[in-house]
Amino acid sequence: MSFLEDVFQTTDEIKQNEEKFKSAVEASFHQLDVLVRPYLGDVQNAILSEILEGLVAPIAESSFEIGYSSAMRRFAEAAAALEAKAHVQQ
Repeated sequence: MSFLEDVFQTTDEIKQNEEKFKSAVEASFHQLDVLVRPYLGDVQNAILSEILEGLVAPIAESSFEIGYSSAMRRFAEAAAALEAKAHVQQ
């Protein structure tokens, strides 16, 4: 696989994983809105929102970092393979 194909494939994988995570978070929030929030008071709902924001942000950031690290590792491997191929051709 060429370096550019590897870059595009990795980018697509990161984007797909990001969309899956976003979809899962949205589904969880919808479940909370339907199943839990109607039974909570205003103050409890506000506290729940703060807790969820505090949980989701670090998870999203961590997921991005994992995807980014994976992409950088794959790019480095592809670059090393290209470099090795260039040395063999010389």
